[in-house]
Amino acid sequence: MAEVGMTDNAVEALVSRADLALDTMHLASEGLVHLRITRHSADGLVGVTVDSTGAMVGLELAEDLSRQSARKLTESITGVAAAAARDALDQRRRILERMRSSLSAT
Repeated sequence: MAEVGMTDNAVEALVSRADLALDTMHLASEGLVHLRITRHSADGLVGVTVDSTGAMVGLELAEDLSRQSARKLTESITGVAAAAARDALDQRRRILERMRSSLSAT
């Protein structure tokens, strides 16, 4: 029977690196799945929660918005949502950079 060119130690090292890479990708995936960023307007009337893609997954509005114009409320929601999305995308970038760095080291 022909001998395969890898020693047991080399195979173990390869499997160990593959396991580490898989763990790294799993941790990054979990981090992205569970990432939620919530931001509130300065006046506290609006709260927006976004996921790791920056998509809005939650909107909180104060009970009494009777003193707010529709235009002002719209601007507040979009401004807070944009800030939350920027923060989420920045956090997503950091998670993916850590994953890439860790995978490069394996």
